Amino acid sequence: MAKWPDGKSLAFGLMIPWEVWPADIGTPKSNQRSSQHSVPTDAVYPRDMWAVWDHEYAEAQGLRRLLDMFADYNIRSTFVANGKRVEMNPELAKEAAASGHDMGSENYEHTYPIMMTLDEERESLQKTVTAFKSVIGTAPTGYISPGHRPTPNTFPLIFELGFSWMSDFQGEDVPFRMCDGDRDLVCMPYAHVSDYQTYATDGRTPRDILQMAIDEFDVLRKEGLRGSPKMMGFAIHPFLCHGYRTRAIELLLDHVMACPDVWVTTRSEITDWVRQNPKEFATVSMDNVLKMFPVT
Repeated sequence: MAKWPDGKSLAFGLMIPWEVWPADIGTPKSNQRSSQHSVPTDAVYPRDMWAVWDHEYAEAQGLRRLLDMFADYNIRSTFVANGKRVEMNPELAKEAAASGHDMGSENYEHTYPIMMTLDEERESLQKTVTAFKSVIGTAPTGYISPGHRPTPNTFPLIFELGFSWMSDFQGEDVPFRMCDGDRDLVCMPYAHVSDYQTYATDGRTPRDILQMAIDEFDVLRKEGLRGSPKMMGFAIHPFLCHGYRTRAIELLLDHVMACPDVWVTTRSEITDWVRQNPKEFATVSMDNVLKMFPVT
């Protein structure tokens, strides 16, 4: 059974996916999510500029608003940035790293690995590691797949490139170790609740997400206080960080920070703890995980 430092009931962490969108964003060919229906395939001008400019809000306003919020609450989050994003916005990337945020990554741009060959996926990950080292001076600490859609190639590549953690695993509320020989990767869920759950036309509001997050937090914390500690992730996309959205996040943080038995932490800190206390967490082999993928 999992346990946390000082007997904490719950490990709570913010995840910040900071992304670069493929060149076909806003067109009928795009696989990316948008707040609007795709433009018609027979449109004379087949690009929705709302989708393009909507996704640029992160660098114009959203990320700065988040960094200020984290400073106000004196907390550190976990970034997962595309390699191309840290190259395009090096000063913001350096500021996030200098502020103590955990700097993990996605791949080079927000392209789903399931659309890539082995060589394409390897190149995307290698370019990301190179970009991080060039801009912030260190390799990314951990990894999530865009869309949380890894391939059988993803795991050997992640081991090969030296990532410490991976957060594609939505089937658990606690971390576990994936081993390949004498190497290990700490695996954990990405986010129990995400601001993407308001990014559609279904009428759900940020205050609805706030209540969902508080309910999830309260249930997991209650289980932890009963002796079964869990972890919880909440994902925030900087391009969605308009004021009416970040206000709800502030209210969530007020709720979380009022609980002294909760460990507000980063994915790398969780990884260090799991590795220091391996008997408290399950272990699986990479080979057994790969058996879950269909043969193609």
